[in-house]
This record gives sequence, structure tokens and C-alpha cells, in this order.
Amino acid sequence: MSGVVGDDGPVARVTLYRTASGGRLHLRGCSHLTWTAADKLVEATQTDRAEAELCTACDDEIHGRGRTLFVSLDSAFEALNLPVANRARMREIAALIDFDVVWAPASRSYVGVGFDDGRPAAAYFNRGFVDVYRGANDYERTEMSNFGGGGGAGARRAPEREAAMCPSCSMQLPAAGTCDYCD
Repeated sequence: MSGVVGDDGPVARVTLYRTASGGRLHLRGCSHLTWTAADKLVEATQTDRAEAELCTACDDEIHGRGRTLFVSLDSAFEALNLPVANRARMREIAALIDFDVVWAPASRSYVGVGFDDGRPAAAYFNRGFVDVYRGANDYERTEMSNFGGGGGAGARRAPEREAAMCPSCSMQLPAAGTCDYCD
């Protein structure tokens, strides 16, 4: 697909986003945006819609392909194996939101809640955070206490330890802690 050419009905009705650096267009809850800080997301313009490609997973989501509906938020949390430690807080957030549909996309990367009438999703429940719709182009992110995202894709590294130095010759000590030159 070369862009969101001739936005069809479902695509035209949804708000799409891209990262500040460009790239494909996504729904707010797309797993490709999980590690993108909320302030780095830009609403897609008409030019973006005409020129940029739509994420394949988002295209499926918009058109209802592969979407799984759930009878309750808890059944969705269980099916997607969202962290048990986060569920109580997620339920508290959900209690403040109006919705009548609970779903997960084919990618099973989040639980979405909202209405089945074309309005924006009321909230996206991800493994470590929840994005709640507050108004046009405005989602408020609540991070769970065990969320480690925000900086970029890939695994997070532990900070490097400062190397121990031999007090006699100033050479770096091996892991055993005994200088190979002095002892």
C-alpha cells in the first residue's frame, strides 16, 4: 500500500499518529508505538495520510480483521496475560471511563475499550501503561509502577559499574579483585 490513498470510511473516521521523525501511520494503541513517549507522537495531517503508509496491524484493526471481543475487561486482561500486579490499578482507571466494548487487536498487544460507533477508543491498556482519551488528539498516559519504557526500542541496559583500580600500579583490577601485576 503506498499511503492511505483514498481514505475509505473506517480509515477516514479514525485519528492516526506518526512519530515526530515520520514513518508509518498508526492508531494510538499500536504496539509499534509502545516505546514512543507520548509527547513524541504527532497527529497525522492530510499530507501524511496521502503520503505515508498505514501500519498493517492498524489497517487490520481499523477494518475489524482479527479483532477479538471480550465480555469483560478482566477476561481481556487474563487472555492477554497482562501483568497481575497492574490489574488493580488498571481497574481503578477503567472505573472512571465510559465504554461498552472491550477488544484486543490481532497483534494482542493491548486491550482497547470504547464504543462500536466510530468514536476514538476510550482507553488503551498496555502491559505497563494506560492511555485514556481526554479529548480531540489528547490521551493521558498513566504508567504502571513496573513500566520500564519511554526511551526507545530494545532492551534496557543496566548502568555500567565503575571499574576498580589497583592502588599500587593504577591498572584496572580483574573481576577477582587481585592485581595481576602487583600481587
